[in-house]
Amino acid sequence: MTHLNETKLLDHLTFPDGLKELSIEELELLASEIRTRLLEIGNLCGGHLASNLGVVELTLVLHTLFNSPIDKFSWDTSHQTYVHKMLTGRLNQMFSIRQEGGLSGFTNIFESEHDAFGAGHASTALSAALGFAHSRELLNQDHKVVAIIGDASLSGGMAFEALNNIERLNSNFICILNDNNMAISKPVGNMSTYMTKIRTSPLYDQARKVLEQFLTTIPKGGPLKRKIEKGLDHLRDLLIDQKFGVMFEEFGFQYIGPIDGHNISMLMAALRYAKNYDGPVLIHAITQKGKGHAPAESDPIKYHGVSPQKQLSKPAESSAIVKKTPTNSEFFGNTMIDICNNHADVVVVTPAMIGGSGLTKFSEVHPDRLFDVGIAEEHAVTFVAGLARTGIKPVLAIYSTFLQRGYDQLIHDVCIQNLPVIFALDRAGFAGEDGVTHHGIFDYAYMLPIPNMTILAPKDASEIESMLHWALEQDGPISLRYPKGTIIQRHDIACSPNFNGNAEVMFESSPGDGYDICIIAVGSMAWDAYDAAAYLHQKGLRLAVINLRSVKPLDKTTLTPYINTSKHILVVEEGSQISGCFSYIMQTYKHIDQSTSNWHYLGVPDAFYDHGKIPSLRKQCKLDKEGIIHSIHAIVNEDKSTQVLNETAL
Repeated sequence: MTHLNETKLLDHLTFPDGLKELSIEELELLASEIRTRLLEIGNLCGGHLASNLGVVELTLVLHTLFNSPIDKFSWDTSHQTYVHKMLTGRLNQMFSIRQEGGLSGFTNIFESEHDAFGAGHASTALSAALGFAHSRELLNQDHKVVAIIGDASLSGGMAFEALNNIERLNSNFICILNDNNMAISKPVGNMSTYMTKIRTSPLYDQARKVLEQFLTTIPKGGPLKRKIEKGLDHLRDLLIDQKFGVMFEEFGFQYIGPIDGHNISMLMAALRYAKNYDGPVLIHAITQKGKGHAPAESDPIKYHGVSPQKQLSKPAESSAIVKKTPTNSEFFGNTMIDICNNHADVVVVTPAMIGGSGLTKFSEVHPDRLFDVGIAEEHAVTFVAGLARTGIKPVLAIYSTFLQRGYDQLIHDVCIQNLPVIFALDRAGFAGEDGVTHHGIFDYAYMLPIPNMTILAPKDASEIESMLHWALEQDGPISLRYPKGTIIQRHDIACSPNFNGNAEVMFESSPGDGYDICIIAVGSMAWDAYDAAAYLHQKGLRLAVINLRSVKPLDKTTLTPYINTSKHILVVEEGSQISGCFSYIMQTYKHIDQSTSNWHYLGVPDAFYDHGKIPSLRKQCKLDKEGIIHSIHAIVNEDKSTQVLNETAL
């Protein structure tokens, strides 16, 4: 693909080796060129923009001083690795990022040998890097290991579990703390307060200037002397009224910083020191999320993730304003505003996902009723359990894929005690361009075996709202899952206005006379199943479509008559086929004298799926109207073939 903007260095150097001979001035020019390319990528492909703009200099210095893939880089969350990808043989593929069949928006060990460890969730980098470092010791190797973590990742308990194991390491180990005072939203908690105290100290500017001058005197090569270490300690103690890095030094790190993470000379000096230090070193680099792009600098939350810029058509002559269809996340947030307007005992909890979970407006209307606990999913689950135990009605807004991190707490702290917690599972099903680490396809499978858990799957916006209201009146834990994307509002059939725990018959072609196929559709699959049935009915098939709504417990009063009078049962779910809804329903009805050949399912096969558009990913699994039609045709044709064989045998 031809680049939109040919540049002097970026498009003519061989990376990463070409970095080794560049001067500081040339590296600074290259940084500017990279930022221009990042903006072009964001405009065409979307993705994580602000976080990548903030690590340009840091990534350049890493690949200048170290030798990837021999030296190992472990990136926390890894959404900020676009520059790393550019510098490791993927520059000409960058305009395919997050596109189906193209580069992943995160590190991926199957994509490049330079991606030492894959990640899409936060707070994992230190643990993985410690694994690399101890392996290096056991195998008597001498390469370098660098973990790059964000300040927000330190709100996650896993990061502290790794910090607790630093002291056992007996060799060089580098951790770069990329401190931009941001997660997706503003960071929270005492760790954030501690970092802010460092960052905003009145002596920080003076310390930065003196430290820069001092560090640039460190020789580029050769063994470093003890006086350099003592000099750094003396400099910090002289300029700062408290040791900035006292917490990290208690964990076993030699602390350097805070330094300017956009100053290439300063980064070079600090990393040269760290590279030759005999033990763990933490470099505290202050960076600006969205650096170099004024809109992203002023609003890093908005520019954390951007959508591709579409070519706008000429405005219509009408002056009417087209109202944007809200997403399921936004609809959930607005519904919670209405609920909290009328219920003083309801609160919402989220693990660092205010924006992603549609709670930005809620945070403005009900700031005292929203708890952002940071990247701490385990804590979030037990925290809402504690709230529920005292009579508060908590709603935990969390992505399906992130709740996996709190699974023990889900069982041990919530379900064993049968506490009334509502789990609002966003991004249930395929998560689109965010890819394999973010697809929410396992929650049916991991929740169905848990006693006391009620599992709900709304088909559209109306059911999200009615189910939330119903759930607040219940006495046990409830999971309510909804997909990524805009809300569905259809009025072509008369749907049940209120949910009371029952299933819904969406379609039946011959009431009471039996059916060729009964489709049991779960949540996001209900409307596709309805459309498929409406089409096939015109072709002469007798069908019924049940919108399951309550996955557990099953509404057997509604289901049983249709299962008893149908030749075939087809369960359609946007979740793992193994241990999912189909398995649960079939197990429930195992007493029925029917051959298992009459039971069929469509779900997500036993595989991990890469990034792509949600409709495309669903299509791959036949989880759309056409896929359902094709599957039913196959069932019917097999029936006809069997009938012919039987008649021939007679």
